[in-house]
Amino acid sequence: MRPEVLNPLFAEVTVLKGVGPQLAKPLERLGLARVVDVAFHLPSGWIDRLPREELDQADVGRTIAIQLTPVNYRMSGSARAPARVEATDARGNYVTLVFFGGNSGWAK
Repeated sequence: MRPEVLNPLFAEVTVLKGVGPQLAKPLERLGLARVVDVAFHLPSGWIDRLPREELDQADVGRTIAIQLTPVNYRMSGSARAPARVEATDARGNYVTLVFFGGNSGWAK
């Protein structure tokens, strides 16, 4: 038998403030039926939103926030083709951004 002090950890998630029946259903689909399940549900990743000055500071395969200056727009004649924006960072490093789908006008 577990100590009495641990019993609140094994209560249903609906005892938590702000968690009602509406929110309990999607949590249960994630396997989070009890308070202890929520406590040990750790993130699988994160996005580093710290601004970078140069592309050289970025790690390959990671999402970053950086201010770029557009240099050229390449829009295809086809509505389904991707729009390409060529840009540079503060140091002059060159990058091509590719926008898929939708109206290519917003890429400008």
